Amino acid sequence: MRRRTPNLRAPGALALGSRLAALAPASLVALVALSAAAPSPALAAGAPLAAPLVESKWLKLDGVPKEWPVALVPLGNRVQGKPSKADLSAQAALAYDDARVYVAADVTDDALRGGADHVKLVLGFPGGRVQEVSLYPGEPGKTAGSVKLPGGKAVAGAKVVEAPRSGGYTLEASIPWSAFPEAATTRVGLRAGFFVHDADGGGGVDAVVGSAASEAYGSLSPLATEPELALTDGLLRSKGIRGAASYDLVADVAGDAMRERVIVHERYLIVLGPGFRKGAQYYFEDLGVEASQGMLPSLTARDLTGDGQAELILRKRSGSGAKYREVMHVLQFGGGDTPKPIFQHEIAIATEKGSVVNDVEFVPDGAKMAIRVEPGKATRYDASNYAEGVETTYDPLLLPWGSIKSQLYRLTGAVFTKASEQKQAAAAGARADGPRPAKAEEARGPAKPPALSPAEMLDKVYALYRRDRGASSSKPRFDLGADVASGREPERVLLHDRDLVVFGKGFRGGTGYAFMTLAQFASPADIRSVSARDLTGDGKAEVIVHGTVRAAAPKEAGGGTVDRDVVLIFRVEGESIQRIFAAEVARSIGDKKVSGELKFVRVGDKVGIELAPGRAGEWTEQTYPFNQDKGPVGGFEPLLLPWGGAQPVRYVWNGSIFAR
Repeated sequence: MRRRTPNLRAPGALALGSRLAALAPASLVALVALSAAAPSPALAAGAPLAAPLVESKWLKLDGVPKEWPVALVPLGNRVQGKPSKADLSAQAALAYDDARVYVAADVTDDALRGGADHVKLVLGFPGGRVQEVSLYPGEPGKTAGSVKLPGGKAVAGAKVVEAPRSGGYTLEASIPWSAFPEAATTRVGLRAGFFVHDADGGGGVDAVVGSAASEAYGSLSPLATEPELALTDGLLRSKGIRGAASYDLVADVAGDAMRERVIVHERYLIVLGPGFRKGAQYYFEDLGVEASQGMLPSLTARDLTGDGQAELILRKRSGSGAKYREVMHVLQFGGGDTPKPIFQHEIAIATEKGSVVNDVEFVPDGAKMAIRVEPGKATRYDASNYAEGVETTYDPLLLPWGSIKSQLYRLTGAVFTKASEQKQAAAAGARADGPRPAKAEEARGPAKPPALSPAEMLDKVYALYRRDRGASSSKPRFDLGADVASGREPERVLLHDRDLVVFGKGFRGGTGYAFMTLAQFASPADIRSVSARDLTGDGKAEVIVHGTVRAAAPKEAGGGTVDRDVVLIFRVEGESIQRIFAAEVARSIGDKKVSGELKFVRVGDKVGIELAPGRAGEWTEQTYPFNQDKGPVGGFEPLLLPWGGAQPVRYVWNGSIFAR
């Protein structure tokens, strides 16, 4: 049985069982080898079982799991009886594809009794539901094996093949996902357990060993599917993250009807799922705040737009400790694989002097929900002593003593916009748009200093970015002016360390910035150029980044480091930066290199992107250790090889993506 990945000559598959984890928005490609199919230590308590995604056409169910893509795990728990290792011991593994679950087991048993001895697979689903099937080997040469549900009903379309060996037997099984009803919508955030039953005497079960102490949901091990394995091997490993997640939700937030897993580890929001990014990749975003330090007090999922998919609702704080400002963000994936903000509103402020917390309510609005914001409650603050600045990037905090009683936001097109606003009598002397002076003489006091010039304001925005991000470098590596956002004046586009930063006089009112960390690059030095050019024909420039993604090369490819030259294209949409295209244009190991060609070509009022085969240095078609990919790998359009008849491919902006 082989893992679902191209063979050793496929671009991106750098070793048997390597994993491609595309991390958007930065689209980091993690290239890591899976462990060889050899016995491993018994599963530690709480350690996950690994379940890789495989290609069914490569599976050969012959009962002998010689080439499984993951190590068989010893079942170290005596669940029933006191069997010796010679009498009963076992190891097992799990894999899957879109249609089926596959099980391999190697059982030491002094006597195989077909139709009585069996291996039970138990799956636990979010919420605590448990479902199971039992795999019965047949009597070799007499009866076929079978897969049964509780109660004895056979599972239609399932298959078990056993292979007796000295002192026991091995088996492989194929089970339709339909045997587990919960799996129709949920295939992430699972738990699992294997339990081998030995029926030595008269058909009754004498002993049971398992991967867990019992079949109860809480006893089962976490089951890491392909995107969850990629997350562990990629982001969590690279960032040294080992602790538990601050949030871990399962909800349908993107793409098809399958549910995704939404996780927050430290400062990273992660989304993955069986149908999301082809079930092998995941999205992550640096939230810029530490959830473990209480700066993300809430993350929920709820369908606000009436499309049957949930939006992510985050309450995010900027500041530290007891002094912060809090903003509610609503993010929507829809049918895409990167989220877009569709609602943002400041809802709380806290200082050592006091606090104000707005009330937010989701109210029915036909098939959708509307969002109502009300002033809520103030603690130790009132109109006489509140002296905090007014938020300008988002709709600001409502003050209980201000002139606004409530605001109602309705979905208009793709975003929530203010539909109505109820007024109330403001407290005497209160200013709804900002602080009231504490004393009357202060109102008459010294004249206000002159307003900052636009250039001075931009310097302050840049200083704000550097402070927020803890930027170590004193100067950006690339600094250009380009009209990339709404408004007539150009924005400033910087590359600071690995952050792509945008701000300008007309961007976010000239007081805010947007950034994206290009986390696929291991070092800022791996980013070779940043430029801007209008590729979509809308009069606004896109940002073009050239760089090199590096990963360890497998022994089969000669060892060393694989360097992948890539081109990334970003577009400013609203107040955020979105990646809209990525392609691999060269690959090398040492002095051996294959280069493709990327050209910008005029197509009507737009500029198309043309990829074409290039040339090879020291590699030939016979010695090049990768294949020609037929589609994107890890979110990158494939490198076109100078052999095998690959033809140039042209991509043109269709209003939402660059399409062929």
